[in-house]
Amino acid sequence: MTAAQLNARLLAEQLVPLVGQEWASVADDFELLECHRTFVAGDLLIVRGAAGLAAVEQPSPDERVVRLLSDEAEARRFVAERLEQYERMWDGCGCRADYYCAWRPNGGSASL
Repeated sequence: MTAAQLNARLLAEQLVPLVGQEWASVADDFELLECHRTFVAGDLLIVRGAAGLAAVEQPSPDERVVRLLSDEAEARRFVAERLEQYERMWDGCGCRADYYCAWRPNGGSASL
């Protein structure tokens, strides 16, 4: 997949699952704005590409999920809520992040 193809899919689908190698091949075409160590699921990245701001999550070592975010405020809310969720996971709450569902501010994930 090329960066142009990923950006087009983000605009059309909002959420694009990738194998790790696919992300590695296009990562340099995205500006890295933030990198948050989760200690649970790799790094949570906030990047900027032609489609706009996006979060890049790592559900497993060989997988990435790229999620389009509307603006900087939404990116801040997403990061804060996801890091709070990881903190609860670290504390043993038994909860799990659903990387493949639409995200709603202050409401977590929702099925697409």
